[in-house]
Amino acid sequence: MRSEFFNKKVVIGMVHLLPMPGNAAYRDNKEEIIRCAIEDAKVLIDCGVDAISLENFSDWPQYSTQVPLEAYSLMLRIATEIKSFCPVPFGINIEMNAFVQEWAMAYAIDADFIRLEAFVDNRAGSFGMIEACSTPLAKLMKDYPAKTLLFTDVHTAETYGCPEVPINELAQNAINHDSSAIIVTENDQCKKITVEDVKSMREKIGDFPIIVGAGVKTDNVLQYLEYADAVIVGRGFKTGDRVDPAKVKEFMQVVRGKYN
Repeated sequence: MRSEFFNKKVVIGMVHLLPMPGNAAYRDNKEEIIRCAIEDAKVLIDCGVDAISLENFSDWPQYSTQVPLEAYSLMLRIATEIKSFCPVPFGINIEMNAFVQEWAMAYAIDADFIRLEAFVDNRAGSFGMIEACSTPLAKLMKDYPAKTLLFTDVHTAETYGCPEVPINELAQNAINHDSSAIIVTENDQCKKITVEDVKSMREKIGDFPIIVGAGVKTDNVLQYLEYADAVIVGRGFKTGDRVDPAKVKEFMQVVRGKYN
């Protein structure tokens, strides 16, 4: 599955959910949440992205390792519907590190991948603490096996390491714990990942898949993809809260102009 996913340079487009039920930011707008998510997914597909991931991006404050049942249930409903018409790989990300709920949802709908913000490193942020989940997740995967890939962060955004470990060392640890791909969003100085950071990781871990998870734009994507296998684009595809087809088409033209 991993070799099939990364058989070309991959652009993963994000479907960012509006604030979900149970969160302080929820606006009693369930039908709008569903409609916007479905519409954004269809725009991303129509504009040619290679994969889609669904995320409760707008929940604030964020949770640590579990979202309320009412939010999980609605997200599962939306994920099921998108999966039913999605012709490209489809993934799940429940912030910040709700690995049990992510695997359960992926298992239920046959998702192609999940994103794990704290896989082999412990992180702290405004939501509190999240512990590395590779060990308990391994047991969960054994009990409920699936072909779902694990895309695992190192130094995930808006967090601090406890302790702080260099990203290249964490990348090797993640590989040793059966990660399917490494996501990089911040470097060892807690700043946005640079092309040089990705180059350094490539030299460290060889041909193992690397995904750049933030800061990728039309004017720098080709530089990142020289060393990375994939990029995740969320806010860069949006105008306001919604996916903008013009931005997606422009981005994809740049990528496919060099990488068919």
